[in-house]
Amino acid sequence: MPRLNKQLLLAAAALLLAGTGCEKTIDLKLNTSDSQLVIEGNLADDGQPCQVSLNRSANYAETNNFPAVTGATVTLSDDTGARETLREASPGQYRGATLRGVPGRAYTLRVETGGTAYVAVSTLPVVVPFDGLRTQPGTFDTKSIQAVVEYTDPVGEGNSYLFRQYRNGRLNKTYFIQNDKFTDGKRVSQSLRNMGGGGTADDLDKLASGDSLRVEMQNIDPNVYEYFRTLNQILQNNPAFSTTPANPKSNFSGGALGYFSAHSRRVRRLFIP
Repeated sequence: MPRLNKQLLLAAAALLLAGTGCEKTIDLKLNTSDSQLVIEGNLADDGQPCQVSLNRSANYAETNNFPAVTGATVTLSDDTGARETLREASPGQYRGATLRGVPGRAYTLRVETGGTAYVAVSTLPVVVPFDGLRTQPGTFDTKSIQAVVEYTDPVGEGNSYLFRQYRNGRLNKTYFIQNDKFTDGKRVSQSLRNMGGGGTADDLDKLASGDSLRVEMQNIDPNVYEYFRTLNQILQNNPAFSTTPANPKSNFSGGALGYFSAHSRRVRRLFIP
């Protein structure tokens, strides 16, 4: 699951969800020169344990050095009283063993390091099925190809979604977010290119005939959606990072950067004719 370029902060918790637990990185400048803890925690309903990445941000005037945070105490609990301590599988990478993601259950991730505790709560939403994946000509450039996702939003506002797109196994830098403010209870057929998303795609991201396409659909809770929404806003308002943006809105207490997301995960694949 996900690294930063020179003078950029791993403020998206650096490792965005990729496929079966791989993470990719979001690159941002930090709005302060102080080093801060960057946490990325992910727990899906795919039978895999919780994974947490801990790093320290660097002064944005320094080189590309984001040291792993080792020796932290990382615990995960749920609203039934179950609890586990994650082990440090490699420097800065912590992994659970027993707790699994269950839709409707609330999870609390607690990170203790340097005498400070950082806590985030995320509720794993009820699963919204990923009904279909297809492609279509581009909206403005008909020679281009766009992925189109299809699902039916449940009745009742508050559903939020994050999509990740892979071309021939390579993760597109852009992330795609959506909520049901205007689609509550409706059938949705949405081009990923037109959805709100941060990052910029390069030529290697452009879909072409013969490509394998994989799209991951995550149902995320509103606080996690808010994190990605504010991150998206930062990226759109600072495309060249000419100024130092504010940080995305984290769901962690204690002043840490990053997020903890308990989410459902569904994947569809196709070959582009």
